[in-house]
Amino acid sequence: MAGYVKVYDWMLELGLNVRELNALAVIVSFWEAGKWFQGSASYLGRWMGTASTKTVLRTLSSLTKKGFVEKQERWEGGQRLCDYRPGTKCPGGTVKMSRGATDKMSLHNNRPDRNRDNSKEIKNKERVHLSVDDFLKNHR
Repeated sequence: MAGYVKVYDWMLELGLNVRELNALAVIVSFWEAGKWFQGSASYLGRWMGTASTKTVLRTLSSLTKKGFVEKQERWEGGQRLCDYRPGTKCPGGTVKMSRGATDKMSLHNNRPDRNRDNSKEIKNKERVHLSVDDFLKNHR
């Protein structure tokens, strides 16, 4: 898994708080790579900005109850483990996403740039830097 996750514009329209948004972005990133999220609470907590396992589990529970995330339990070595993927209310839902795949429920299916990798185009243009405080002001 790369050292970054994508936050899509449709995620910003779901009414999630910042921790839920970050957790969902991580889970979607794994799903796009063809994998369930099987990481630890401490791994997900780093992306969410918390060291509290309780906060991570509460956030995952909230996303699951809202239908944005699906949980699958499994037993390994006598220990219960939980795996997560995008849920049915999440654009893309349970459709397995991979390179070049389109998510059927996307809010922006008709946008020509929806699946295009425009990182090369951005390379030579001025980058916009947004502080965490400015981001939080605009997304609460």
